[in-house]
Amino acid sequence: MKINSTLLLSVALIAAGVMALIVRSQLPGTPAAQQTPAPAPIPVEKTAVLVTARDLSPGDFIDGSAVRWQETDQPVSRTFYFIRGKDQESQLYGATLRGKIPAGTPLNNNSVVRPNEPGFIAAVLRPGMRAISIPTSVVASNAGLVSAGDYVDIILSLRRDDEVALQPTSQQPVPPPVVGAQTVARNLRVLALNNQTDAITSMRPRQDINGAEPAQNTPQGRQRTPIYQSITLEATPKQAEVLTVAKEVGLLQMAQRSALDTSDDAEAQTTVTTLKDTTGIYSKMVSSGHQVKMFRGDRAEVKQFPAR
Repeated sequence: MKINSTLLLSVALIAAGVMALIVRSQLPGTPAAQQTPAPAPIPVEKTAVLVTARDLSPGDFIDGSAVRWQETDQPVSRTFYFIRGKDQESQLYGATLRGKIPAGTPLNNNSVVRPNEPGFIAAVLRPGMRAISIPTSVVASNAGLVSAGDYVDIILSLRRDDEVALQPTSQQPVPPPVVGAQTVARNLRVLALNNQTDAITSMRPRQDINGAEPAQNTPQGRQRTPIYQSITLEATPKQAEVLTVAKEVGLLQMAQRSALDTSDDAEAQTTVTTLKDTTGIYSKMVSSGHQVKMFRGDRAEVKQFPAR
């Protein structure tokens, strides 16, 4: 009797457990907690500024290989820096640096100096050299063919206005004028003509893509040839002293050197070329009479009288 009761109790417990499982499975499950999506990160706007691609020093001219664009997260003012999309790197082509700048440094208006700006000559001068200006003219500067960046020799010639009048002699009945020339400085770099230094560098932006149109061959579009009155040269301290004295006693002529001439003959000895070395016309002339030098106020003229 006890066995049957125990068996029935066990069956009842098992049945109750099965029913509980069935009922539980029919009940709706607990809804899972809904996940809130994380807010999207706010994109940081980056600005690309112009930086040096290598170490640069004063006298190094900026070209395409000297600069590059570099992105930065920091706020940048266009007042001082060059920004991609608003500025072009070609704006700095031909410029040089006011001081040494390591690679990767952003360039600004205070660190660069362009041709024709104050301080450009001092920046391109080589260490130990001096810049000296001498008077010139269209003829003395080879009719404008000499430009900044060229190398020239300086020739001193005596002015005919300053010549000493020689008296005729039996050996020289017709006295020649006292003229002569000598090269007083060699291989000097031209830094500027008047105050124009834009040609000292060979790196210049193309004008046909910057909105500049070539001048037309018309009276309105023809470009005027500038008249040069001074030329600035790069010279040693001794050459600067020589040129200072030379310009007081005669006319300084410029002889342009070849771009392929790499010889360094700045200290070479030079000779004096006189009229006798140039022509023998005066030595072949024979007097056919007598000369009388007549003065009329501040004017002097020579009268020729036939021989008796």
